[in-house]
Amino acid sequence: MTATTQPAPIPLTLLTGFLGSGKTTLLNRLLPQPALGQCAVIINELGAIGLDHLFVKTSRDETIALLENGCLCCGVRDEIPAFERLLIETTGLARPGPVISLLLGDAALEGRVRLDGIVTTVDAKHGAAQLVRHEESRQQVAVADRILLTKAELVDAAALAELEATLETLNPGAPRMPVRNGEIDAAHLLDILTPRELRPWLRTEPATPRKLMSPVRTAAASLASHPDIDSFCLSYAQPLPMHALETALTVLLGYHGERILRVKGIGNFIGESRPVVFHGVQQLLHEPLKLEQWPDEDRSTRLVFIVQGLARSVIEETLTHFLREAGCTSC
Repeated sequence: MTATTQPAPIPLTLLTGFLGSGKTTLLNRLLPQPALGQCAVIINELGAIGLDHLFVKTSRDETIALLENGCLCCGVRDEIPAFERLLIETTGLARPGPVISLLLGDAALEGRVRLDGIVTTVDAKHGAAQLVRHEESRQQVAVADRILLTKAELVDAAALAELEATLETLNPGAPRMPVRNGEIDAAHLLDILTPRELRPWLRTEPATPRKLMSPVRTAAASLASHPDIDSFCLSYAQPLPMHALETALTVLLGYHGERILRVKGIGNFIGESRPVVFHGVQQLLHEPLKLEQWPDEDRSTRLVFIVQGLARSVIEETLTHFLREAGCTSC
């Protein structure tokens, strides 16, 4: 009997950003580019009458689907088989964490899609005010793998620098890219989980690994402008038992997932010769990915958390408990 080969999961890119931040303009520039391949586009809108899909002008209009009233998972299932890549544009009022958790946690989609990255557009002219007023906007920035600054030509250098400082406190690991009229090379928004793409998340780690359970700040010391969202990094010098760390992260996301907006990490695990990348969005911990090589000379395990209203001590104590249960006496 010939064994059937399971097809590789389809990469999924989530495009998010607050109302009027330029998501549709960006789509119009991205879709004709060969880098996207055969890409299905899902436009998620709230309301009885959806309009955004009418403004996406591309020769691939047969690949565009409109989902209204916030319904995403059921509509996506029928779109997946015929395409090589999936791009979902959320409504400007969406919190991206629950969207990703519901989509990738859906049993019918298990093993068929994988998160390739979250791209967030930020309006340079109105973004600062939106970040102050709207929690959705702050969460969209906090979970991003890429932050695209749109309409930067409409503000002066001082205003742009102030906005970038705010974005740095909310998400110090995400590269920020200025975009004018939606023009950007699609390749910059694809294939996030590579050694090259991990470096921005890990760039603030010290050159010498610290002792186990010694946390290292990656954000600015003061988050006075947006105190509800915090980011920090934990570094572990010695190889860890992978199952214990996975269990600890699963428990943390299960109990506190709504407040853990994003977690990313690279691990040096007992019995593994290659580094292992793992990441989670709110309640969902994604399948670990083994890399061919380390992104830098540091061989310590590093975990980057972006949280909202959750004490760092809760995460540290949970990790310590499960690592000690697995025999890490120095934890």
